[in-house]
Amino acid sequence: MELFKELQWFFLQEWKKYTGTLIILTIITLLQLLPSKITGRTIDLILNHQSSTSQILLNISKIISISIIIYILKYFWRILLFSASNQLTSQLRIKFCTALLKKDATFYSKYRTGDLISRATNDIDRVVFSTGEGILTIIDSVISGCSIIFMMCAQTNWKLSLFALIPMPIMAIIMRRYGKLLYKYFQQSQKYFSFLNNQAQDSLSNIHMIRNFGLEKPEINKFSIIAHKVGKKNLKVSKIDAQFDPIIHISIALSNLFAILGGSILITKKQLTFGQLTSFILYLGSMIWPILAFAWMFNILERSNVSWKRIKKIINHKNKKKQYINNINPKKPLNLDINIKKFCFPSRTNNSLYNIKLIISNNTTLGICGPTGSGKTTLIRLIQKHFTLYKGIIKYCQNDINHIQLKKWRSIVSVVHQTPFLFSTNILKNIAFGKPHATIQEIKHVAKLACIHQDIKNFPQGYYTKIGEKGIKLSGGQKQRITIARAFLTPSKIFILDDPLSAVDHDTEHKIIKNIHKYTKKNNITTIIVTHRLSILEKFNNIVVLKNGTILQQGSHEQLLLQKNWYSEMYNYQKFK
Repeated sequence: MELFKELQWFFLQEWKKYTGTLIILTIITLLQLLPSKITGRTIDLILNHQSSTSQILLNISKIISISIIIYILKYFWRILLFSASNQLTSQLRIKFCTALLKKDATFYSKYRTGDLISRATNDIDRVVFSTGEGILTIIDSVISGCSIIFMMCAQTNWKLSLFALIPMPIMAIIMRRYGKLLYKYFQQSQKYFSFLNNQAQDSLSNIHMIRNFGLEKPEINKFSIIAHKVGKKNLKVSKIDAQFDPIIHISIALSNLFAILGGSILITKKQLTFGQLTSFILYLGSMIWPILAFAWMFNILERSNVSWKRIKKIINHKNKKKQYINNINPKKPLNLDINIKKFCFPSRTNNSLYNIKLIISNNTTLGICGPTGSGKTTLIRLIQKHFTLYKGIIKYCQNDINHIQLKKWRSIVSVVHQTPFLFSTNILKNIAFGKPHATIQEIKHVAKLACIHQDIKNFPQGYYTKIGEKGIKLSGGQKQRITIARAFLTPSKIFILDDPLSAVDHDTEHKIIKNIHKYTKKNNITTIIVTHRLSILEKFNNIVVLKNGTILQQGSHEQLLLQKNWYSEMYNYQKFK
């Protein structure tokens, strides 16, 4: 019931539909009691030779009419109940998605994509099921059960009712115990189902790489091992599920046995008629569904509680609260001041960066280079506020960027990542992602700056060509240039490119760099480029060489060439290669 308390906001929102469902189900329950009563009276009339054919036919027509009315009412309660519960599906998924969009990089380092997909689909479906079928089982088990017990006591014999219902409390205690076991095993089952989703997501994301290296069998083996573990966990859940039905049927069988034994004794003492005993047994038969509903309720609620806690853990996960400034003073110099004493990623102990001091003046260009694993991308991620810097500070316009609202900072910084990401829609929408209302002329202009316009013109539908999942129909260079065009279109003050031209030929690369210089100078934008191709950096104001997480060299292209160190060696190697 803890789940329903936490979903109180939803029940208050949909109170009309749930109230309507409750009223209709109550009417149905009361109508379902009448056929047993009519049948019992008819049998007594026949045995006492007091019935006529017309009276028997009238009683049969009453039972048929009641059945038709129940059928119609059941149609309406289903529409009311399930239309209400289906509303929860979209609302929870919107809340879940909104929560994910607000999470920081630390959160995503803890939770994998497959696990999040599992929570957004499977777990939400379980919770929604509880607000539909779960509510139905509660109403049916309580209202129907209480009504039937009342009729058994009032219309037949209360002593016989108590005697026949002795197995029920014992059944409830046993089922409560199994409910706790079900909660435990289902929690494990959902956890391993998330692992299975993670493995499936990894395999599908890297399917081309798996095929290129001929690793289909090892991947299938990995998936099979996890699937086997999921199967084992599900089997434990199924074993608990399987024990519910036998307990219920044994309890009902014992109740029927007690009813017949007790009823026979009462008939011999002339305290009960055959018609009343028939009605009693029919009432007892009607108790099967409320008892099944009661057991099913335990099953649904235990599973839903597990799923709700998994969803709530994501929705309620809070990033660390910070004090944000309202406005950035435009009169102050728009410099980016970086002072990193040390930084290590969450759950790691070794420093990824240390002793980094840089001042990047407004409308200047900074090149960042260095060996693989030297911390170049880590520095860019810190500037983007992907992680919180605790030992050190990064300032923009003399303000700590941690005190600038993330939305505001995103409008200041425009980024092209080293791994281009494209949506499975057309090229136009991909370029206009950061500025949805951009005109076609603006989109074509930035495409020309990124040297991708001519390629797009050659596609069958031009800018409206669909590119497939993650741009599968495009080459690596085309993907990179589309993401550069997207960054050009988004207005910003700092333009960051993280090795964005690795898949572009030499001539196109220099055209794009030339366009970047013109574009950033014209719009008064600070440019930061991370690259392994040192020829790109020849005209940059300042170049930083990182090695092992710290600054090895710093200066202009000419200054660094004079120093006999990594930069000059690598530049000459690339030049004469």
